[in-house]
Amino acid sequence: MRLLPVPLLFLGLVLGPGCATTLSTMQTARTLAPGQVQVTGGMGVYLPVGNLVRVVDTGIEQGEEARDAIEEDRPYTLDEEAQQRLLTAGVALMVAPPGVNPELMVRVGVVDRVDVGLRYSGISLRADAKVLLLHGGDAGGGRMEPGQRSYDVALGLGAARHFFSSPVLDVLEVVQMGDFSRYDVEVPLYVSADFGDIFKLYGAPKYVFSRTRLDERLVDYSQEGKPVTGFDASLPATVNSHFVGSTLGVALGYRYVHVFAELTGGYVICKPNLFGAERELGGVTLFPSFGLAIRTGGPKGGRGSLREH
Repeated sequence: MRLLPVPLLFLGLVLGPGCATTLSTMQTARTLAPGQVQVTGGMGVYLPVGNLVRVVDTGIEQGEEARDAIEEDRPYTLDEEAQQRLLTAGVALMVAPPGVNPELMVRVGVVDRVDVGLRYSGISLRADAKVLLLHGGDAGGGRMEPGQRSYDVALGLGAARHFFSSPVLDVLEVVQMGDFSRYDVEVPLYVSADFGDIFKLYGAPKYVFSRTRLDERLVDYSQEGKPVTGFDASLPATVNSHFVGSTLGVALGYRYVHVFAELTGGYVICKPNLFGAERELGGVTLFPSFGLAIRTGGPKGGRGSLREH
């Protein structure tokens, strides 16, 4: 087996900076009334099922090969293809590692049919706006009374900036990886039904584009081993990914306080050129989440201009 001069690179990929997109919705299609404020605290779990299955499969495969080598009394070797698969799995987990993401979101009604929000999740800061496109039912905005119904469709647009840190590698003083950056652009379509401001049922098909720029020094470091070993361990300067999926959720409460529970599921498409070939880093992704929303009161019975549409 040809040993790669990149063990610390692999360590960096597994333990270094990385963050997963917070895919929660925590809102219905109904926009807040002008001046109305809603504060939501929640928790979500990012589960890159496709990547986790890929890592487990690779581990099982190598475990079986090691067992066969022992039974046949021959040395166990990790060939170049297996090394590439392991490194690819490390990159996949760096770009989108599983984990628990807390979040805090504040939304404010700006004008009729429009509200804006700011969400902090510990690993990212996201700003978004939502515009109500269609409304049906009794109440268009503000406070609803028992027995009233609201059926709404809204379009949103959001942008997020992620934060990175690399305390492990900073301590090792091997390579400083503080020049990572990641940006997301999200386009959700909200559809919801509200019943008396007590029970809410909502869905949100969404598309998220993510662009991660790797640290330039790490990219340069990954290319140093090739002249010595002939193994292409190079990393791309940027990694783009696309998420296509939907959120389904419910909320239960009364007037100003509601508990949200939802599940976002979809597929991540991410196929950068790694180690001399195109690699599959995406797969099926799930994001269950829950939260508590508290909002200020709005005008009773909603806004008449919305009742007519």
